[in-house]
Amino acid sequence: MSTALLDGIRGHRNQFEAAGDRAEELRTLPPDAVATLRSLGLFWLKTPAELGGTPLSPMEFGAVIEELAYIDTSTAWAAMIGAGCCGLASGWLPEVGVKRIFPEPAVGPLPVVAGQLAPRGTGTPVTGGYLVSGRWGFSSGIVHADWLIGAFKADGASDDAGAAGTGFGRMVVFLIPKEEAEVIDNWHVAGLQGTGSLDFSLDGVFVPEELTYDLGSPAVRGGDLFRLGMPAFVSNEVPPLAIGLARRAIDDMIELATRTARFPGGPTVSERAVFHKELGRAETRVRAARAVHTEAMAAAWESAKAGVTPPEEQQLAVTTASVYAVEICADVVGDLFRYGGARALALSNPIQRHLRNSLAARQHVALSEENYETAGRYLLESAKARGLERRPRLG
Repeated sequence: MSTALLDGIRGHRNQFEAAGDRAEELRTLPPDAVATLRSLGLFWLKTPAELGGTPLSPMEFGAVIEELAYIDTSTAWAAMIGAGCCGLASGWLPEVGVKRIFPEPAVGPLPVVAGQLAPRGTGTPVTGGYLVSGRWGFSSGIVHADWLIGAFKADGASDDAGAAGTGFGRMVVFLIPKEEAEVIDNWHVAGLQGTGSLDFSLDGVFVPEELTYDLGSPAVRGGDLFRLGMPAFVSNEVPPLAIGLARRAIDDMIELATRTARFPGGPTVSERAVFHKELGRAETRVRAARAVHTEAMAAAWESAKAGVTPPEEQQLAVTTASVYAVEICADVVGDLFRYGGARALALSNPIQRHLRNSLAARQHVALSEENYETAGRYLLESAKARGLERRPRLG
């Protein structure tokens, strides 16, 4: 990974931190911060090079998001979602469709894409495409996006076909220009307030076939990164963000602890042995969360580089490591919050924002504890198939 990219992020630390404060009030990232993300190319770190992107390996991308999240969670979330959505569009759309969205690199600016892939709508097949209706929530970054991405279960689609592992049968992913959708200003929430995760709706909007693809189909372009398949392709997004957030919460709590005493005349929190224990435990837990997630992503990446889409056990290792990393980080922030006392409740105190954001990140649809259930079923079925043989290592 180019050190220039991380240096560029660090060089804008003051701007991004200030943007995070303003984003809480605006409920979306300020335009100047979006412009800086564009100038650094952070929205296109999962876009194929042939389309003008600068794709990173999964671990390198995670390092970028962790660095951004340490500086400001709203900024990191905007970059994370923008990069992921652009990747989902640029890697899988057919050639005719991708040329509509991604111009020749020398012709015009690259687009920003927002949305989500939960099948919240319907698509009725018509000549040349689909008539799409529905409402898609949590479309982070929609305010500064150019295109929107969503998914639906096609009318009459068989449950036996399509997106493996989703439980929804065949799912169709679609792209539309933002101006064709109704954007619903409903982002009034307790956490991740600055991410602009508004809803959008469609009512019988025609989407041409070239702006659609089946979720779970092989990528059309992009090389090894796009051979990761789903869900591994997007599983290096929220976990590194949560890790960066937790690291910042630890550092902010250290600073607060040196000047906070729970009782007048008593020892500061930083002088108490119980806080020393909690701090050491927190640091170890965050490092462990990063290690578990990185190990799973690295194994999937080795498969992709070898020309193979990661098999089921590696996909499960990635999804369960993702859930684990985010829940551990949220627990760490919650445990540290207790040592802030009543001061930590103030909206001016960063610790309360870290707590709200970590809990909100844990609610992400990709981080459902159902992933543990799926992994557990896989382990049981594998054990039955092996008999008394020693089970293989996940990942």
